[in-house]
Amino acid sequence: MRDREVCRRVYGGQYGGPRENVRALHPDLERWMVAEGYGKGLGCPGLDLVDRELCIVAMLAVQDAPWQFYSHLRGALNAGATEADIEGVLADGHTLESARDSWRRVRERQRSGGFDSGSGSVHGDSARA
Repeated sequence: MRDREVCRRVYGGQYGGPRENVRALHPDLERWMVAEGYGKGLGCPGLDLVDRELCIVAMLAVQDAPWQFYSHLRGALNAGATEADIEGVLADGHTLESARDSWRRVRERQRSGGFDSGSGSVHGDSARA
């Protein structure tokens, strides 16, 4: 069950949408995504979920993967990352301008209350200091 809990925490109020999109491709792919990607990948022991999401944000910031980048920016916030955490990850000079633009849009929507994390808080249960 850890796999669904991690997936729900990352996607917050958007939890059902990505699963439905992948399930439409094939039901086995959706089960694999949740079990392998979220259960074994993001949910395994070692780094906490916030740090894993920040690593993914850093990786995607230098690639041309805007949908995934945007999703993991939100996932990092839903997991408990602060704006300062994300700003620190994006401070590297290798960050694509499109990544900085996506971060500005996410930050503006978050500040205006435009995200539903599913828990009533963008920061989940392990907000960083």
